[in-house]
Amino acid sequence: MIKKQEPRDRGAILRALAGFTQGKVTPPDGDAAKPYVPHSRKNRKSFTTWIDEAALKELRDLSHETGLKQQELIAEALNMLFVKHGKRRVAR
Repeated sequence: MIKKQEPRDRGAILRALAGFTQGKVTPPDGDAAKPYVPHSRKNRKSFTTWIDEAALKELRDLSHETGLKQQELIAEALNMLFVKHGKRRVAR
C-alpha cells in the first residue's frame, strides 16, 4: 500500500535548507509561489551544448590561466562570433 505524502510548506523547507548555502544568498521572505532567482541570474537563460572533451579541457585550462570564469570566456567567444557575422556584441 502506497502512503500518500502530506503537503509540505515550501517556506519551511527553504528555511531548513538555508543552513546549507555556505554564506551564499538565501531566498528572501515573500511570495513562495514564485521561484527564487538569484540576482546574478535575472534576465538570463541557461544554455547547454555538447563539445569534445579536448575542447572542454582547453576551456578549463584557459579559465585557470586567465583567472576568468568559463562563462566569461564563452561570452567573449560568442561576442567575437557575433561581430564576425555583422551582429552586435550582446553576450555578457
